[in-house]
Amino acid sequence: MKRRTFLQVGFSLSAALMAHAHEHHLLQTEAADDPGSGTLPTGPIISGSGEFRYEYVPSKLALPKEVQMRHGHGLCRDGAGNIYFTFEPEKVEANTRCLVKFNPDGTDAILLGVDNALAYGAPHGLNIDVEADGTAALYHANNDATVHKTTLDGKVIWTQKWAPQMGNYKPTDAVVPPGSDKVLIADGYGSSMIHGLKKKDGVYAGKSWGGSGATHGELNCPHGITYDPRRKLLLAADRGNKRLEYFNLNGSYHSTVQAKEITAPCNADIWGNFVLVPDLDGPLNILDGDNRVISVIEVGKLLGANGFKHPHDAIFLENGDIVVCTWNPGRLGYWKRLKA
Repeated sequence: MKRRTFLQVGFSLSAALMAHAHEHHLLQTEAADDPGSGTLPTGPIISGSGEFRYEYVPSKLALPKEVQMRHGHGLCRDGAGNIYFTFEPEKVEANTRCLVKFNPDGTDAILLGVDNALAYGAPHGLNIDVEADGTAALYHANNDATVHKTTLDGKVIWTQKWAPQMGNYKPTDAVVPPGSDKVLIADGYGSSMIHGLKKKDGVYAGKSWGGSGATHGELNCPHGITYDPRRKLLLAADRGNKRLEYFNLNGSYHSTVQAKEITAPCNADIWGNFVLVPDLDGPLNILDGDNRVISVIEVGKLLGANGFKHPHDAIFLENGDIVVCTWNPGRLGYWKRLKA
């Protein structure tokens, strides 16, 4: 199949293509391995190798008692190191909030937002952007055909819902490349495309690329999207195809990262010269500057009995520690980097 570099989206997208992408997503997640069905190990829980060995710290990232989480979904941190986490709640009531902020050391959680507007649908991907004036904003991708832009306190700046005539649309992540006036949406559970929205108001910017397929440049559940400052490229976690796909900022295909350890990549986070890739099948993979896997943290195998079965998003902290959230059941865990 000839690769599509760009597709200008009109008022309809192929219904058959959309159905195929969504069906594969369901098979992908529901059939995922169920690691760690035994008991928890005794003593310190340590995993990884070389300079990236980690110890699980269960005392950190305690959620507020009000939280009733169904699925753990998105993570990011701000310039001050504060940690933000979003999740899908068990149910939405008047006092339900789905955005949590922690101090940089994983303590003192507080719920954010003036109302429950962010909690409806399926809150999913979460990313941060700093505007030209220095103001930071959060972008929330929601599977219910919705993207929110909020302040760091969770106050909604704008909400945009995809018109039904535009086709199947179930956003899983969002990112703003540095200096861009566009927010790029990974439509992982819908069209398997990347869509551009105007950052100022969330209106469709008229350009999309990708689409369901296995040819390089096509995607099969682009679950996460990240800007890689090492290469000045966009990095999509192409989960259904078991790979990471690089794109230029104009949307054209650049290159691919594949490894035997990468089987269901959900997202990617960059820390200096290293990449952290949470994998739905159980591990966290750390890649070096050449995108080679140099350490594997066996979250599912070691903590599956405690519910940490399917890593869904993970971020490096400023000191190299890691925060990971798992999908089903929703869990949030802190891993401290050990001295080599």
